Amino acid sequence: MCIAERKTLNLSARGIRISSFFRHLLAIYRSWSFGIRHLLLVLSFALSAQAHVGSPDVFFDGAVGPYPARVTIRMPQVVPGRAEIAVRLLTNQTAEVSFRPLYSRIAVSNAPPPDIGRLVPGEANLYSGELWLMSFGSYSIEVTLRGAAGEGVVEIPVNSVAFRQLPLPRVLGGILLVLGAVLVFGGLGIIIGAVRDSVLPPGVSPGRRERWKGFRAGAVAAVVFAVALVGGKRWWRAEERTFEANLRAWSSLDLTPEVRLEGSQRFLRLALGRKQLDPDYFLPLIPDHGKLLHLFVVGEPGNDSIGHLHPLRTGKQSFEAALPPLPAGKYELFCDLTPEKSALSMTATNLVRLPALPGGFTNTASAQSDPDDSWTIAPVATVAEAAGKDAIYHLPSGQQVIWKAHPRLCANQDAGLQFEVRDASGQPVSLEPYMGMMSHAAVLRKDGGVFAHLHPSGNYSMAAQSFFDAKLERERDPAKANEGTMPAGMDHSKMHHHHATGESAFSLPYEFPTAGNYRLWVQFKVEGRVETAMFDANVAAD
Repeated sequence: MCIAERKTLNLSARGIRISSFFRHLLAIYRSWSFGIRHLLLVLSFALSAQAHVGSPDVFFDGAVGPYPARVTIRMPQVVPGRAEIAVRLLTNQTAEVSFRPLYSRIAVSNAPPPDIGRLVPGEANLYSGELWLMSFGSYSIEVTLRGAAGEGVVEIPVNSVAFRQLPLPRVLGGILLVLGAVLVFGGLGIIIGAVRDSVLPPGVSPGRRERWKGFRAGAVAAVVFAVALVGGKRWWRAEERTFEANLRAWSSLDLTPEVRLEGSQRFLRLALGRKQLDPDYFLPLIPDHGKLLHLFVVGEPGNDSIGHLHPLRTGKQSFEAALPPLPAGKYELFCDLTPEKSALSMTATNLVRLPALPGGFTNTASAQSDPDDSWTIAPVATVAEAAGKDAIYHLPSGQQVIWKAHPRLCANQDAGLQFEVRDASGQPVSLEPYMGMMSHAAVLRKDGGVFAHLHPSGNYSMAAQSFFDAKLERERDPAKANEGTMPAGMDHSKMHHHHATGESAFSLPYEFPTAGNYRLWVQFKVEGRVETAMFDANVAAD
């Protein structure tokens, strides 16, 4: 065989080895890409497990010490990620604004120093900043205002969870593959050349012995690189499993509903975590407005009937509520809860079909129901909002609920949820606290993809806030280390909020997260009676 033929064969063999190596890298890349796609699939289910389904951003409206303010926290879509925070002072006063992330699992003394908010150019009282949230779980964003009027601090709880993970772009993957191949082959060439030539005097060509040393060193290096590649692939799989474990740990508990009849009364029994928890595990929950669970039962189709119920515990993981006289049919369930262990607020969801009312059913409440349960069967048609003018809902009692005129509704912009209650003659009606708040509201996108439970102080979890308040108190006074969280009966209307009992008007800080058609249920109490107004809204894209 001639030298040219041997060189051709050597080049062909080398080309085969190079091609095989590239195919191996491509297989690893495809495996990682599959892993990313798998994560995306898992995360698509995780979206429905958050405290406000499809509505991750958190809003606060109230007093931060002597300063009335509105705080908007835009949550990151990944973990670790940066939360974007905006604080608007609702006063002409100026103040220094700072933010600090407090993690539920570490002592406040180990928290990072606060970040200073920056005044937004062109604004006189709007400050912004960013905070890194490094771990899965429950955080409290500590917002501090300091100025001539003194200092004010508020704790706003948030859920730090991943909502999605962007797929690796094909072009970027190809570039990384080429760069990886260059690094590997470049490293092999450097190692072979270093072992072969480094011991030779200048100007001396390597002989057979030196070349074999170089080839042996290259073979060892190739094995090391191969082990590193395989190890990298296994590391990725381990990271994926850890990520999925975190998703399971921080996702909402599964909700299993069952309806039973007892005489002329229907009861809704709920089992939480039947698929995730040990049957003997007692599920401790933090009360929110004095209730362990807030359950919204929404009729389908049309969303005309709704019940706002508060099931009572009947077992370690089971709860039960006496059903009001809602019509038979299919209902969506949205169950708000906050486990004591994680302080991560959740909304468990499911569907249930209610049977027809038993014959002879006349009572509208049960001794086993919660006194704050409320419901409506849409005796009055809903009212569609319209930009630039008031929308008025007339209750059967003659009272009017006015949704004040607002600009056109757009996703991720202030929704302008400002309401006033007047009597039939148009005079303001004095409102009473309903579970410690001047109003409760529920927002549902018609396709069920977005659900949120709102209050005048914001959409954050009061239960999670009480967890952090108790945590801070225990760390200030170790003698209180064995005390529980905030008492169930504490009046939340007195916490940081600037609305007073007796007012007829209230606002609900919120931004619709996506475009679409929405239904709003606005609840309040007058003369000991809970009333519900219903509005429809069409939200445009950004």
